[in-house]
Amino acid sequence: MRTFPWFFTLLWLAVFLLMVWLGFWQLDRAEQKDQIRQQMQSGEYKQPKSGSDWQKINDYQTIRVTGRYDNTHFLLANQFHDGQVGFYVMTAFLTDNNLWLLVNRGWTASAGVDVSVPEGETELIGLLSAWPRPGVQLGDQIFKEMSKQQVTYLPVHQTKVFLTQQVCQRGDCQILDRVVKLNVGADHGFVRDWQAPMMTAARHRAYAFQWFMMCLALCLLYFYFLFKSDAFKK
Repeated sequence: MRTFPWFFTLLWLAVFLLMVWLGFWQLDRAEQKDQIRQQMQSGEYKQPKSGSDWQKINDYQTIRVTGRYDNTHFLLANQFHDGQVGFYVMTAFLTDNNLWLLVNRGWTASAGVDVSVPEGETELIGLLSAWPRPGVQLGDQIFKEMSKQQVTYLPVHQTKVFLTQQVCQRGDCQILDRVVKLNVGADHGFVRDWQAPMMTAARHRAYAFQWFMMCLALCLLYFYFLFKSDAFKK
């Protein structure tokens, strides 16, 4: 008795659906990259007020808020610019809405650079970005009781605890897990050459096309072997 190849069909269907999903995922990523490019070129500002407003804003959108810098600085090590290793200067900033965040003021080759900031109210304009996370973290980061310090990592929870102890007048202050990359034309910054994500929208669409072509090839192979199988032989 000839039987239908159910196992082969279910296996084919699982692989087929996975490749279809990957194709549409690449198209979705392409749309996101288009939005990022448009956001970086639009010149429009977002002016978040509350913590929930900040969370609704996508990375690479330009924000504009007022507040003041605090004399708390991290020199994030192992950052590269034009093939040279150096530091990102990360400085704490308090917005007028009593929200704390870190400002990436740019790259410097020397840890001895002057990181002083202006006193009083300052307008902050820059690109919103995710919290810096290392690819691989070897060991814990130890923070020191000093206003300027070199760090290898900035673990989110550990950094928030340290900032709470350093800058908060009360223990209930809110520290955002987002970073603002200081605008290229702003004062009190260092080398700033902020780049959009490496993979372009066109590359994502090319990958999507490849996945859909493989779906088509898989369909042709499935029906070829199906008609060659005993299930369709008389």
